[in-house]
Amino acid sequence: MDLGYLVNQIKATPQGLRLRQGEVVTHDNVAKTIDVRIAGDPNVLPSVKYLNSYTNPTAGDVIFLLSNGSDLLALGHIAS
Repeated sequence: MDLGYLVNQIKATPQGLRLRQGEVVTHDNVAKTIDVRIAGDPNVLPSVKYLNSYTNPTAGDVIFLLSNGSDLLALGHIAS
C-alpha cells in the first residue's frame, strides 16, 4: 500500500472521508495488516491495511485511521 492509494481514495470520496484515532492491537508484517480498536469503541477491527511509511506497527501504538464509511486505512504515526 502506498500514498497513491490514499490519494485515489481522497479524490473518489472527498465529502465522505473521516479521520479517526485508534490503537494497534496486533499486527501481521507479512500481510501488511493490523488489527485496530477505534477510540471509544471496545470492538477490534481485523486486517486493516496500513501505509508503507508506517514501518514498525506495535501493539499499543496510537494511530490515525482514514475511513470513507466502508473502507478503513491506517496512516500510522503522524509524528513521533
